[in-house]
Amino acid sequence: MPRCATAATLCDMNEPVSRAHSRPVGHPAYAQVAHAVAALASSAALAGAAPAQAQDGAQTPAHTQRLAPGDRLRLAYTPRVFHVTHDADYVDWNHIVALEWLTPRHTFWGADRTHFGISLFDNSYGQFSQSAYAGLEWDWTRALGGDVFLSLSAGLVHGYKEPYEDKLPLNSALGVGLTLVPAIGWQRGPLGFAASLSGSAFALRISYAFDR
Repeated sequence: MPRCATAATLCDMNEPVSRAHSRPVGHPAYAQVAHAVAALASSAALAGAAPAQAQDGAQTPAHTQRLAPGDRLRLAYTPRVFHVTHDADYVDWNHIVALEWLTPRHTFWGADRTHFGISLFDNSYGQFSQSAYAGLEWDWTRALGGDVFLSLSAGLVHGYKEPYEDKLPLNSALGVGLTLVPAIGWQRGPLGFAASLSGSAFALRISYAFDR
């Protein structure tokens, strides 16, 4: 069924298609648009491939720096959490997916790096939830060819709704709750594991870190 010029309505089956839609492919208007698109594409390609100028005038290959030196992105997954307490309403699987930015900058308390993250998951009661958090990490010791580190994170959690809105501090009043998560982890190259405790929930996660 042909569509009218306005996307909100449909043409009548007997209504002739507009002149603009009935132009042949070889119409000059289409040729002008094709030439303009080709020119823009060529300009973008040349700009992306153009070598950068060094301070001494020499040309160097173009390079896009996505992360500052020492920064990493870490993708983590936790299939489920284990609770110290028992509640018949707890679900078996939580599927926590987190994306974190790690940087050696903005540290204090003698930390080796900071992390800023967001996560999506089903909370302990099966409600879809989201979290934004930040924390510090301290390298502790070497073990099994990798680094053992300690971590402490604080953040906000959204998604605990009736009848579980009072399960997190301030959540029933503000709609978002507070969370504090200590953890111990092990990192060897890009691969990492960590164990954390949040309230009565104990979690194990696997992660992969990307650098520049």
